[in-house]
Amino acid sequence: MTPKHGITPIEIQGHSFRKVMRGYDPEDVKIFLGAVAESYHELVLQNTRLQKEVENLTGSLDEFRRRENLLKEALYTAQKTADDVKAQALREAQSIVQEAHVKGESALQEVQLRAHQVERQILDLKMERENLLGSVRDLIRRVSALVEAVEEKRSGENVESFGKPT
Repeated sequence: MTPKHGITPIEIQGHSFRKVMRGYDPEDVKIFLGAVAESYHELVLQNTRLQKEVENLTGSLDEFRRRENLLKEALYTAQKTADDVKAQALREAQSIVQEAHVKGESALQEVQLRAHQVERQILDLKMERENLLGSVRDLIRRVSALVEAVEEKRSGENVESFGKPT
């Protein structure tokens, strides 16, 4: 008389008891069984509603877990991508710094070479200037000696006799 899932409200309400001489009042028993059946019916409905709610919540929980896993995967992927980008940027920065260092060294060597060449040119120009000054001094001495010789010759000559035939 008891089904797999327990007693139904209809079975409670329809149950009949044997009558004995000093038993309970059948009307009171019927009223009580009706109240119990009604309460039991409400509990069965509530249980059914709660089972559906549990199913819905379980489905929602599964969906939230799926979303959580997706978010974890996305976060992991984003973090890995950020780490990869950071590592790549660091490698590129190091490469740029190294290249700049090489170019700087090359430029410095070129500047030093050019500075050496300019210094050499300055020394050559100073030597040429000294040579020119020496040549000008020599020329001035020779011209001065020539002027003195001409003046000496001229002092020995008489200006009045200069244009007359001798």
